[in-house]
Amino acid sequence: MFKTLLTRTLAGAVFAIVILGSVFWHPYALAIVLFFIAAIGLEEFYSLLNKAGLYKRSLTDSFLGMLVYSLITAISFGWINAAALLVLLPLSFSLFIIELYKKNTLPFTQIGLQLMGVFYVALPFSLYHFVHQFPVGGNETFNPWLLAGLFILIWTNDTFAYLFGSFFGKRRLFERISPKKSWEGTIGGIVTALGMGWILGTYTHTLDVKSWLIIASILVPAAIFGDLVESLFKRSLNVKDSGKIMPGHGGVLDRFDASNFALPFIVFYLYLLA
Repeated sequence: MFKTLLTRTLAGAVFAIVILGSVFWHPYALAIVLFFIAAIGLEEFYSLLNKAGLYKRSLTDSFLGMLVYSLITAISFGWINAAALLVLLPLSFSLFIIELYKKNTLPFTQIGLQLMGVFYVALPFSLYHFVHQFPVGGNETFNPWLLAGLFILIWTNDTFAYLFGSFFGKRRLFERISPKKSWEGTIGGIVTALGMGWILGTYTHTLDVKSWLIIASILVPAAIFGDLVESLFKRSLNVKDSGKIMPGHGGVLDRFDASNFALPFIVFYLYLLA
């Protein structure tokens, strides 16, 4: 028990150092780190589907996803125009042509699952840059506390939801999907995350307190649903973890399930509502 806890703690510490280190170092450092993490995440996603007999691997598996990540990242740095994303239209429809030359019994399932990997894995990883360099446009200056604050909010919610759930949890939140999550833990996590939002708004000199409280109010429910969706995905495939790259934590999809799911909602708020 102690050895497992120690392994999990050390792996979590290394993960936090790598992620926050790249966030505070430079946008280029974060782009490189997330490029490799996104590639591993796509590999996990398609491998799980392949082992379950739902998907046949091909050379185009991760190519489209990594192209999406690279293009959106380049747009966030101001290197290319957003119109470059139009290249994805013929590439996406070319998947239908490719299926004509294969012998898959369920060609549209194959296409759908491949595109799902792009939207579920690659796209969210590219959106981190839109928070890291908010507002994007090629400006070399950046405030790392905005993106770091999102991670801190998620980790605060996770930690205190676990603690409140362990001590006070009685009513199951979503027992069919995640039997261990409780309403008491969920409420405790939300309250402490709002408190952390107040601290971030007061001391980080990024956004005001009101904006951070709104972000926390959006982020935490989205992160909870992200965790539940990942649990649903793994349960449907009858697996415990998406991978083994992080001892005690599982794979990339396990570790980023909450933040990746929440990112589209946060980007929508920052660029259209804030």
